[in-house]
Amino acid sequence: MKIKIEKIAYGGFGIGFLDSKPCFVPYTLPEEEVEVRITKEKKDYNECKVIQIINPSKIRVNPPCKYYTVCGGCDFQHTDYTNQIKIKTEILKEQLLRIGKIKTDVDEVIPSENPFYYRNRVQFKFDGKNFGFYKRDSHQTVDIEECLLLKEDINQLIKPLKKFLIKYGLQPSNIHIFSNTKDEKVIKFIFSDDSQILNVIPKIEIIHEEVSEDIKGVSFESKKNRIDLGQKSIFYMVDKYKFRVSMDSFFQVNIYQIPKLIKKVEEILKQNLSERLLDFYCGVGTFSIPAGFYVKDVLGIELNESAVKDAKSNIGHNGLKNVRFLKAKAEKGIKYALDFKPDTIIFDPPRAGIGKEVINSVSKIDRLKRVIYISCNPSTLARDINYFENNGFKLKSVSMIDMFPNTHHIESISLLERV
Repeated sequence: MKIKIEKIAYGGFGIGFLDSKPCFVPYTLPEEEVEVRITKEKKDYNECKVIQIINPSKIRVNPPCKYYTVCGGCDFQHTDYTNQIKIKTEILKEQLLRIGKIKTDVDEVIPSENPFYYRNRVQFKFDGKNFGFYKRDSHQTVDIEECLLLKEDINQLIKPLKKFLIKYGLQPSNIHIFSNTKDEKVIKFIFSDDSQILNVIPKIEIIHEEVSEDIKGVSFESKKNRIDLGQKSIFYMVDKYKFRVSMDSFFQVNIYQIPKLIKKVEEILKQNLSERLLDFYCGVGTFSIPAGFYVKDVLGIELNESAVKDAKSNIGHNGLKNVRFLKAKAEKGIKYALDFKPDTIIFDPPRAGIGKEVINSVSKIDRLKRVIYISCNPSTLARDINYFENNGFKLKSVSMIDMFPNTHHIESISLLERV
């Protein structure tokens, strides 16, 4: 079956039509004529696989990664980075209009300095033989030698890590690695089988000898057991800011974009003077700590216990006395928000977004003048902005900062003000 791709949808799929029924086709570009095979037939749409590109787009390029379309990690390596940025910008605008009924331009687009070798964090899969990532739409592991999105020091661990796991009879289902600005690393091995912990030799010296001396801490974890070796955290420097980050904490992944993301938040705070700032989903204090230099009083709220401990530590590491952190879900954190009475709130939620309940509640804070919304999902962003506008706020600006080049993921920073 032949179809013509009309546009790219959120998720990275090209959209064409068969008898007026939408067809979602990965690894395609607008204006391309492609031969497809339907892989899943749904009531309202079809999912398809490309059999042949009949008429390729002028912006199509040969993907540099040999695992592309096999590994499920990337979506846009078949076009250059300039076009990726254009596609993502249009998708962001389209999602805001279609879901949130918000017609707006993207005020600023902030590309990544390098669309490759940017990730400081990764989750590898290992099935006892293959070490890498899941094949697209499956739980089969694709064996890799290198990932073009990862920091080069992480790539250098792939071969020795695989060799180490095979040698000691270890088969973790997930391997989490985080690397800092000095290429120091912490690693967490997660096992689905508790008996695997029995094969662990609790000496970090073995990891240093057989994998890398840059590994500062290792954790072996199953449902009932955990063994920690070495450091539980490392420090990550962003300009003048020093962040302690533990292996169980969240931190932004793009080494080139983290400073730009913080700078963008700083710019908003400089232009809109604030006395009391609340940071929901604050993590290790990625925005709370910088905000402490511009705002009189800062409160961060975060559910992850490890991240809260890091955030509290980061107050001292950055010489601040006007910042504090609490462990709580966003929903339960509302009572703290009502007592704190912020004039500015920063939200940096997971892909599920904020939600109507939280938005309705914080909107009742009379002092609240503005919201800075950092989103990794334009669909939930559009929905939530609509909720805010129903509560008397107006979208003043939206910027796209590309934290995830070569993938369909879209990060943005929006400023809303009470009308």
